[in-house]
Amino acid sequence: MPVILSDIFGDPNVGIFSFANEKIAILPAGTSEGKLARFKEALGIEAYGIGIADSRLVGIYLSGNSNSILLPYIATEEEISKLRSTGARVTIIEEKRTALGNIILCNDHGAVVDPRLKPRTVSAIEEALKVPAKPGTIGGLPQIGSLATASNKGVLANPIIDESEKKHISEVLGVPVSVGTVNSGVPYPRSGIVVNSRGAVVGSHTLGAELLALSSVFQTD
Repeated sequence: MPVILSDIFGDPNVGIFSFANEKIAILPAGTSEGKLARFKEALGIEAYGIGIADSRLVGIYLSGNSNSILLPYIATEEEISKLRSTGARVTIIEEKRTALGNIILCNDHGAVVDPRLKPRTVSAIEEALKVPAKPGTIGGLPQIGSLATASNKGVLANPIIDESEKKHISEVLGVPVSVGTVNSGVPYPRSGIVVNSRGAVVGSHTLGAELLALSSVFQTD
């Protein structure tokens, strides 16, 4: 399982600018063909350049698993059409908190969501992703998607997570939970990692010790 160090538009926060599941990777519109090829190589899936909400912050706005990609209602019709043209199943989530990547932590087994979400939003997430969705926090904070990143093999979380939160997330997502940083000490793993069960793209400032930690939890080579 390959791990590639990279950046997007010179920025090492690859997780803020991109999204991946087991079937597709989405990077900002205007991403070079060479960069798309690098992500395809690392993750073993097709990679596309598509903006979300007229923004490069793809990873902030998108969430999802193999069953569906979740988009905020502020995504444009053109963006939705481009995503659907790739063959991806797309679900629009009508929720005032549009940064879905920051409030949903999920894989193909489950989803842990911001406790402030309304029941109808949680139900919509469950229906789209075809997994149970449970509220949860990391360090008592509700922005669970920004504080950890998940694959079908593991979760890497902000070091502020406590043992009860770690146990809860592990039970819901069905994978082990570890802690770590990226990009030379940044405690928000989601910001610097794009991962699926086939590989990972990691921010270019990530240190060797950080790579060892994420390689362990995500079972990379």
